[in-house]
Amino acid sequence: MTLATAFAETTKFSTSNAEMRLRVLNLYRRYLRHSREFVNSYDLDVPASEVKTKIRQEFERHRFVNDLAVKNVLYMKAQMEFQETINFWKQQCHVMKYFEPIQSYSTTANDNFVQKFLKGTD
Repeated sequence: MTLATAFAETTKFSTSNAEMRLRVLNLYRRYLRHSREFVNSYDLDVPASEVKTKIRQEFERHRFVNDLAVKNVLYMKAQMEFQETINFWKQQCHVMKYFEPIQSYSTTANDNFVQKFLKGTD
């Protein structure tokens, strides 16, 4: 059992790219360290190595963001995702959504409200 505040982090804006880089690397390492726990807690049908690969892909997706303000927001969102995942505040379907191919998120003009809702889009 984990305490809800065990992985909480106060909101702090990084003032330099070097500081942000250190914070992101530490968060990335925390994600990797807990990847096996994610698999066990959520009873995922994927191996821990695949979870680690997906974590890497998610971090790489934002690698070339240059605006420090955007980096700060992305970091805070990633930190919140980590805390929600590690504290078991999500359900298995929320975690497994990361393993769906990105094409499945695309909507077509023929999608009705329910289809868009189930895909998690507007």
